[in-house]
Amino acid sequence: MTSYKLELDTRKILNRFGPRFDRAQKFIDNEVLKDSDEYVPMRTGNLRNSGIRGTVLGSGMVVYNAPYAAKCYYGTHIRFSKNLHPKATAQWFEKAKAVNRQKWIDGAQKIVEGGTL
Repeated sequence: MTSYKLELDTRKILNRFGPRFDRAQKFIDNEVLKDSDEYVPMRTGNLRNSGIRGTVLGSGMVVYNAPYAAKCYYGTHIRFSKNLHPKATAQWFEKAKAVNRQKWIDGAQKIVEGGTL
């Protein structure tokens, strides 16, 4: 029986690719905010702006931190005004993801491979 031992110096890998992954994550976070915007219910703009305020680009977490954000996101039996955002809906990230997922993946992939957008 033959055995092998593989040792990786992950610091070298992270030093080489880490900045690209960081840029790719910032790209995705930004695109999620941007592409979700038209689906976020809007009366005053506070809910939409709470996503900008609550998100640290590159963290991998898009956070809408308005006190009522979760109620709106998971809301059932809520009729959202369509005056300012005709596509306003609950679970706006899921809607944006369904429309833009491949664009997000392609953009991040290009950044990781060393390209620019």
